[in-house]
Amino acid sequence: MNDLKNNFIEFAINEKLLRFGDFILKSGRNSPYYFNTGLCNSGYKLRCLADFYADYIHQNELNFDFIFGPAYKGITLASSISLQLNNVFSVDKLFSSNRKEEKKHGDVGALIGSSLSGKGLIVDDVISSGSSIVESINIIKKHNAKPTSVLVALDRMELGKSTRATFEIESENNIKVHSIINMNDIVNYLEKKEKDSDSFLRMKKYLDEFKR
Repeated sequence: MNDLKNNFIEFAINEKLLRFGDFILKSGRNSPYYFNTGLCNSGYKLRCLADFYADYIHQNELNFDFIFGPAYKGITLASSISLQLNNVFSVDKLFSSNRKEEKKHGDVGALIGSSLSGKGLIVDDVISSGSSIVESINIIKKHNAKPTSVLVALDRMELGKSTRATFEIESENNIKVHSIINMNDIVNYLEKKEKDSDSFLRMKKYLDEFKR
């Protein structure tokens, strides 16, 4: 596991973005972990989170013209990542997000931030079924721009329509999906740090059962 992955997992655990226990997901499934970047609710935490995204973008030389973050968590993500790319790497990228409801007066339209033109990088917190990512892809295409890549903090490695959601998004939309970490990375981290812990054993069982 590279330093970026290891450091991100430690940050997520220390700041309680990643927690282990008993959680009920939106799908109704019981999960031994919960991950939520919405808990980056201070300037320090948000800067750290954006740094990890910016570092991944820089290390992997992602090529794009604008950053798109779907409402609501993606609004903060897109703006903070754009800021950190400029602060740390002197890279200036436009950012944009969608509105849940199109504004009919004043700053009219369905977008917040930049207009969409050229190649777009979609940023979000996680990939589960992939439905929110597909929605973002369609929004970008609707505005005559080209979605070329996706970057999330965590790939849950779960089922889409018939296979792993990440693979379906890539094959059906001709787009590359990146993640800072995935479920395998978390289990590997716990195996090295807490091999005999209940958290590791439950996470490994969950991965074996639901990994796609």
